[in-house]
Amino acid sequence: MNILLVNDDGIESPGMRLLAETMRDMGTIYIVAPHTQQSAIGHGITIHEPFRVHIRKELFEGIDAWSLEAKPADCVKFALYGLGLSIDLVVSGINDGPNVGTDIIYSGTLAGASEGIICGIPAIAVSSDFSGLDSARPHLKEILTRVMEADVVDKGRVININFPQKEYREIKGIKITGMGERPFSHEFVEEEGLVWAKGSWDRVNNGPETDVWAWENGYVSVSPIQINRTDYGYMDILRERL
Repeated sequence: MNILLVNDDGIESPGMRLLAETMRDMGTIYIVAPHTQQSAIGHGITIHEPFRVHIRKELFEGIDAWSLEAKPADCVKFALYGLGLSIDLVVSGINDGPNVGTDIIYSGTLAGASEGIICGIPAIAVSSDFSGLDSARPHLKEILTRVMEADVVDKGRVININFPQKEYREIKGIKITGMGERPFSHEFVEEEGLVWAKGSWDRVNNGPETDVWAWENGYVSVSPIQINRTDYGYMDILRERL
């Protein structure tokens, strides 16, 4: 199996190193990742300007690796259509911080995995707690193997995996979850003529069927995320009223 690793934290991130070391015996690993931090970049692609490509084999022993001065979705496209790699599975992560609830909309990690789906390749996204990789490290290989062997990873959706908050070194189990709510309240601060976007996440009462609740309560959340955002249930209302 040929596996492409991508992320949004940059090719030198600890999460990429852990993911590569964990998966190196699961197939032939290729890494194409952003050259620098690209968190919260969403599903942007580079189309109106060129970008540089760097060969980074020195970072990962025995693994072919490239970094792009571009976005996560660009990395997947370039791996397939620029480098001509034949890829069976895209794995995006490990993100430094959760991608649950409305984080998913902004996430470059999910964008990398979603680009795999758009290109017809099954994809998994993996995220951990902001505290580091402590919650993911002991369980990563077991969870990835379980997901990959369960025949649930296909071309129709991203399998989004989130490891719980740092206090849960011993996870309680796996929960199959839907997308919860985790809105971010922005505060714009001017400093020395520049405006910085700051803020914090709002607390929302999410139910136990959501990824946010699982992440907050010691479970690994596994969520199927579709590319098609059509609200089919609302189409009849639109037809009736328009």
